[in-house]
Amino acid sequence: MIDASLMACPPSRWTRRPSTPEGRWARLGPYYAMFPLEFAEDAILGFTEPGQLIVDPFCGRGTVPYVAMVTGRASIACDINPVAWVYAMTKTSPASDLGVLLERVGEVQGAIVAGDEVAENDFQSLAFCPAVLAYINSARRVLKWRTNAIDRCVAAFLVHYLHSKLGEGLSNQMRHSKAMSPKYCVQWWRKHGLTAAPLLDPVEFLKAKIRWRYAKGLPQQTETRAIDIGLGDAAAALPASSQQAELVVTSPPYSGITDYRTDSWLRLWALGEGPSLPTWHTQQKYVHLENYTAMVRRAFAATNEICTADCTWLVRSDARPRTRNVLESLLLEIAGERGVYALSAPFSSATQTALYGDTSPKPGEIDLLIPPADKCRIPAGFEPIDQR
Repeated sequence: MIDASLMACPPSRWTRRPSTPEGRWARLGPYYAMFPLEFAEDAILGFTEPGQLIVDPFCGRGTVPYVAMVTGRASIACDINPVAWVYAMTKTSPASDLGVLLERVGEVQGAIVAGDEVAENDFQSLAFCPAVLAYINSARRVLKWRTNAIDRCVAAFLVHYLHSKLGEGLSNQMRHSKAMSPKYCVQWWRKHGLTAAPLLDPVEFLKAKIRWRYAKGLPQQTETRAIDIGLGDAAAALPASSQQAELVVTSPPYSGITDYRTDSWLRLWALGEGPSLPTWHTQQKYVHLENYTAMVRRAFAATNEICTADCTWLVRSDARPRTRNVLESLLLEIAGERGVYALSAPFSSATQTALYGDTSPKPGEIDLLIPPADKCRIPAGFEPIDQR
């Protein structure tokens, strides 16, 4: 993590406590392999001034555009995962009329038809009670989350609470941030005697969660709400801008590690964006280095087109050579004479992968920096990559 106290006169931090609207809305959207709020905050406060533009072409659940918004910056962002996009759009532009939102939650219930409650497979029969399954199937059919802000907000809450610990979500006992294999879940539930999903009223459950999220108000908005988030491959879907960016903060997917379709398969299904059981394809993990390099190169090129000539870039990478070497090479092409600096970011505690059974040693991550024009603002600890 970058220590913002080492940078040039960072402004006061916003408050991340859940007792504030900014802190409460920041946590909307469980997401696997997300970087912490502090990483985005330190970079944004340390390298930009209010009103300047920040870009994240791999924005995940929207941490960078959200922090930009609540600290008075503009932001352009993008993600290829519909689940991530729904989270990011809802956090940066939540429905302002709580009454209309709650009414829409009830309308989804009213659109249920015969057969919506029927499970397609063993996983569904053990994961959700009939009332919840019927609600999800209705939502998949009626919510126009791509084009309607109210529907998008309903969808965001639905997928946020789709699976979690017993009592905290709409499902039988499950992990919160990542959907596990259906076969594994069924075996685990039966082994532990969880052979019936919890009986829930989905409308009352979701309304209670929504009321809690709104209880402290809405997050601070910039006056013009200059936040624009695209859905799709950043090479084509990154929004255009008449303003040039002063900072890029991002973390591309790591080659050969994970992919959004596997991690989010259940939430993608709930959005109507995937099948009721996952399909496993190794190409989703970017295991082919030439394809991975080409994908990141295109995204970085599209990003660079809307940046100032001396735009600062901060990219969090896997420390393993497979990903790091690709990102270092591409950033060196962009940096020119400014060069690229690096700071090791070792894991200080158990990683998310350990929660899912992978307890092998991890080398941690590494932060790669194309520095600002004033190199006196390079944070302590960063070294030119050819001197490490």
